[in-house]
Amino acid sequence: MQHPVTVAIINYKTSDLIRRTIESFRSYYPQISLLLIDNGSKDESTIYLKQLAETSSGPIELIINENNLHHGPAMDQALQHASSPYVLFIDSDCEVCKGGFIDLMITHLQAHPDNYIVGKKIYMNKRGFDVEASDSAIEYIRPICMLVKREIYLKLPKFVRHGTPCLDNIKTAVERGYRLIDFPIDEFIWHLGRGTARRYGYQLGWRGRLNYMLNRLGL
Repeated sequence: MQHPVTVAIINYKTSDLIRRTIESFRSYYPQISLLLIDNGSKDESTIYLKQLAETSSGPIELIINENNLHHGPAMDQALQHASSPYVLFIDSDCEVCKGGFIDLMITHLQAHPDNYIVGKKIYMNKRGFDVEASDSAIEYIRPICMLVKREIYLKLPKFVRHGTPCLDNIKTAVERGYRLIDFPIDEFIWHLGRGTARRYGYQLGWRGRLNYMLNRLGL
């Protein structure tokens, strides 16, 4: 029977990182479908992904984008492309350290029809910067390792090019009564943090700089 989840990993010129992510994931989940999206890397990481797709014993689908769509639009691409009920995103700078989390996350989503995303819950302000929990803070699930119910996603605003690409989508979801489920991702996943951004930046241009400045001003 086909597993109800597709695991999506997005790469941008980090062959060493994504190799560790895939190998650690496959050590626990050798037969779950992988959807690998390369964001116009044109380097050795693309060569590695193509070779892996050709030789892997587990199911792999590879999408090679001509240009860098950026993380949020590539996540949307995965959700539009997949046909499974659930899509699990794992950042390319993660290492899977313990199995069993996927079935637990699916169980949470299946517990109620309005349960939408499972992952590490935090709080953001309107500009997408971390804040403490408060009445004005926005609930947010970090896309480090998050499971999305695809049928709900398709009713909401798309993930976008932004330092916090899921913010508008998740904010709208909560406003419509859909639920975010907090999950102890750190028990299963080691996350380097900013693995791609540290090397290449967020590439958000003047909009990113303006957003950062307005946040510093409290606006």
